[in-house]
Amino acid sequence: MQKVLGDDWQQLPEVIQRHYRISDGQQSRLVGVMEIGYPGYLFPLIWLIHLFGGLLLWRGQAAQAEVDKTAVGELLHWQRTMTYADGKTDCFSSRMSYAADHELVELIGFGFGLHLHVSVENGELLYRSNGHFWQCGSLRLNIPDWLLLGSASISERAVSKDEFYLDFSIRHPWWGVSYYYRGNFRYC
Repeated sequence: MQKVLGDDWQQLPEVIQRHYRISDGQQSRLVGVMEIGYPGYLFPLIWLIHLFGGLLLWRGQAAQAEVDKTAVGELLHWQRTMTYADGKTDCFSSRMSYAADHELVELIGFGFGLHLHVSVENGELLYRSNGHFWQCGSLRLNIPDWLLLGSASISERAVSKDEFYLDFSIRHPWWGVSYYYRGNFRYC
């Protein structure tokens, strides 16, 4: 993240810097409580995206979250596991890599990915989607955000020196907010 943000890295609060300050071979774990939601009529599309390795399938309040990150070279591997009040669990894995200054690529399964613009505004780390893609070998097919659930935005802001708030939402030009998850996180 330091490479992606360049000089803007220094504008982030320490708790958010800590979230991304891991080097090759290192791991970190966050725990939190999240709310996950989307309109019920979008369940078939959410289910399909989840089948390909993206997003969390189940909606819920106060889901217990564990987020494990591992740095492998310049890749950041994410493993997100939710445990719901009824004991059901769900997970979502992805890999992030540097693409250019202020640009990341997040990859899920089966060659699907997302271009993300990353910035810092008023001490918050902001990600904004800039199109999806599907890649098979050297063939890459770009997919506009509106063709799926819409444009994603993620913000991370400090709540205290040990805790931050994450707000991830996807907004479609026709449906409005089509998916979200949000909650507070702290380090283990």
